[in-house]
Amino acid sequence: MKTIVKIIAIIIIIILVSSSVYVGFFLDGNGDDNGDSTPPTIDDYTGDTIGTTSKITSISVSFSDNVEVTKATIYYKSMNAEAWNSASILSGEFDIEIPSESDDDWFYYITVDDAAGNGPVGMPSKDGSIFFTISVSEEVVDLTHLVFIEEATGETCKNCPGVSELIHEYYYSGDYNFEYVSFVIQYDKALKRLQDHYNNLGQPTLYIDGGFKVVLGGGKKKDDLDKSEYSGPIRSAEQRSVPAIQVKTDVFYKNGSDNFTTNVLIKNYGAEKYTGSLKVYLVEIISRYKYREEGVNPTINNGFVDFILEETIEVPAGGEYSPAPKDWSLTDDLEPENLKVISVIFSSKSEKRYSFPNGATEEEKNPFEAYFADAANGTRLIEGNLPPTVAIINPVEGKLHLFGIALFKTLLKVTRLIGRTKIVVNAVDDEGSIEKVEFYVDDELLSTDNEAPYEYTLTRIGLFKSILFRKHIIKVIAYDDKGLTATDEIEIRARL
Repeated sequence: MKTIVKIIAIIIIIILVSSSVYVGFFLDGNGDDNGDSTPPTIDDYTGDTIGTTSKITSISVSFSDNVEVTKATIYYKSMNAEAWNSASILSGEFDIEIPSESDDDWFYYITVDDAAGNGPVGMPSKDGSIFFTISVSEEVVDLTHLVFIEEATGETCKNCPGVSELIHEYYYSGDYNFEYVSFVIQYDKALKRLQDHYNNLGQPTLYIDGGFKVVLGGGKKKDDLDKSEYSGPIRSAEQRSVPAIQVKTDVFYKNGSDNFTTNVLIKNYGAEKYTGSLKVYLVEIISRYKYREEGVNPTINNGFVDFILEETIEVPAGGEYSPAPKDWSLTDDLEPENLKVISVIFSSKSEKRYSFPNGATEEEKNPFEAYFADAANGTRLIEGNLPPTVAIINPVEGKLHLFGIALFKTLLKVTRLIGRTKIVVNAVDDEGSIEKVEFYVDDELLSTDNEAPYEYTLTRIGLFKSILFRKHIIKVIAYDDKGLTATDEIEIRARL
């Protein structure tokens, strides 16, 4: 019996020893318990690349293994650093931020391994003896001066349409670098800006770069103007010496709402602290105000709506400043596709300028303190088609009309009509064409005109001619070929 027990014990020991030898020899010698003996490979990589101070250089790599890569590491350092930094690049990408204070080149290499420990496998080496180079250069910043123009204009200004048309043509020509805002004096907030800041004498007046140059006067059409009187001052402003300051504007739309957030970033690339003020303008690309002069384009572009933000700023040398994000909401009469935000940096230093340089006395020259605009940036809220523009040219608001002819202003600026009167309308579209113009009196559709000139002769209102001067509303609606509309109306007292 004892012999049998001994034999069984010996057999068990042999089995255990044999199992240990098998595991050690066949599994542990060159692989894991799954028999993995294949090292991973690095298949693609960024290699040598370029970088810019104060910017991020993205490094990418792709790798593979017969089972799975479980570890991927990037080692990186500046040229003069002694030790390597390391981070995981298992996701396949890693960003190296090049500091602004140095333009030294940077080095890096990558290693990968699998669970079985068949690595590390390196590219271009696994120990840093060979590495890739990030050739670093200083940040090149485009500090081309973007001029800022504030245009004083008005709906009934006879000499304003030509200047407005010329500035708009310059803006879209690509030959000039500027942003601009139109201040229509019929709007109280616009008039206040012109009076309080520029001591404005009349319209049209261009205040270029905050008053660095002032251009007074204009004409009914752009062809009536001496264009050099406008292009010359803009060119001078483009070429003037300005501080190395930059402003960027981002506007974020909150989907499903009328809420927006404006972020402004100001960078000072100069060697001295910059002090000044920031103004962020909200403008209507196609203004609700329009020129009411017959035979001219009625559109007023970039009409001032309000200031989103106004504050003094101080930006350290080589530093940046960003005011708190500004949240704001649209009112019912504003369309996001028709809005633009323009940020402007004005210097804290001022110089004496004049809104009417030809005045006989200092007071008659309309002096003001000009704070020059050193940087500007504009951005649309949402890209999209713009609405058309429509304006009632006749009857003329605030005048007495006899058989359609405007005679003189009435005492209370009431628009009065005696006898049949031709309603004359100007309608234009920014991209397409005008499909039709509808004519209404007291919300009753009286006529539709599909071709310019857009006109309708009003002979009577209702079933009978008016014996007394009765109040009515003339309204016109213009439709463009995209289905967008624009409306204009005038209140009259009619005796037809």
